Amino acid sequence: MDKEEFKRQRSAIKKQSMGLWQDIDEHRKEEKRVINVLHDAESILERLDMTFEERTSLSRTDVSILMLSTALQLIRIYCLPKFQEKYLDENRLDHDDDIIKDMEREEIENYKDKHKNWESKKSEKGYRSWQEIAFAIKVPYDATRHSGSGFHERNMHGGQHRVKTLGHDPILGWIFGVANIISDTITICPEYELGEKKIRIPYVESYNVDMGSNFCWKEQTATWNIFKNSFESIGEDKHRLYAALFSQGLHLASDKYTKLGLPVPFLSLIDSNKAYDIYKDGYDYLDYMYDTQILRRTLKSASQSIMINMIIGAIHKFFYNPNTDFDKELYNVRTRKIIMYSNMIATTSDVVQTAIRAYMGDENAIKDFDLGGFLVTVYRLITDTKYILKIKEEFIFNEWDRIVESKNNIFNI
Repeated sequence: MDKEEFKRQRSAIKKQSMGLWQDIDEHRKEEKRVINVLHDAESILERLDMTFEERTSLSRTDVSILMLSTALQLIRIYCLPKFQEKYLDENRLDHDDDIIKDMEREEIENYKDKHKNWESKKSEKGYRSWQEIAFAIKVPYDATRHSGSGFHERNMHGGQHRVKTLGHDPILGWIFGVANIISDTITICPEYELGEKKIRIPYVESYNVDMGSNFCWKEQTATWNIFKNSFESIGEDKHRLYAALFSQGLHLASDKYTKLGLPVPFLSLIDSNKAYDIYKDGYDYLDYMYDTQILRRTLKSASQSIMINMIIGAIHKFFYNPNTDFDKELYNVRTRKIIMYSNMIATTSDVVQTAIRAYMGDENAIKDFDLGGFLVTVYRLITDTKYILKIKEEFIFNEWDRIVESKNNIFNI
């Protein structure tokens, strides 16, 4: 080995040695830094917690949206329909009471005057005109007599025929009843038997109706035909649909407060025998509405509360600015806070006023309580709190990892 080669090797060894000492020094510094981080872990975590709270605190815009959301929730609560008392049997009318007849005549005259400029079109296929539909007090599904004999002789129970006809169903009537009126038909829920066993399945039959002086059933027709013919008639003149809707609404209104009333919705379609037994015992649509009003009110208030929350959430997201609002997840926390706080304020207000009313002896205080909104508030309180804690945990641990790795941390450590 010559002298020059020896110098080169010595220089390489020296350089390698210096590199090793530099690495050792850097590792020693990094170790010291990590030890310092761990030593200050409690204060760092506290500062991270404070940073999260600062970045998710409500801005002036957020507070304005919170006030709007709270106002909407309070309006919803105090505009909910109040608990209705049971409609007493002694207040019910006979089906042919003069009050009902006068009401029908007045409504028909108003409808006639309001739509006097509508054109009258003669049907090429024999369908009734819109005037014949709107101004005729009788509807086809009121027919209880049938012509001929055989398979279509069904027991309609006379004055209790409403429970058998889908046109009188308070909900389904807006489909079947309207189609029956346009197509001059009746759709019933008969007892369907197979041998000795009665099959409890939705089953209907439809018949054409003579709307003349005979006012009776004629031949049976496929139920799909009543809708086909209805669309065909409406195609000739759309005013027939409007007239049929008017006639349907008028007829249900005239039957609703009578002694026989209207049947329980859907029950005739599900089990015609059970529906008849219940209807015969005097339990009708008004009784059903009274017994279920708390449930319906709860579902209505809950759905309205959810809808307001969705609208507020959409409005708040519209104001998101990525340059000033940091991470979108943190902005979502602010959205959740707005919705949760507004729900809590509105529900607390309702709880307080309900408690005061109950203390003062108001028997309807508990009945009028916004149970649906209360349940939504409880749900939001649980789910939003869980979400906020989850985002907070992710934020703190992500920033902690960055601090430990000394990369892009939010503190100068």
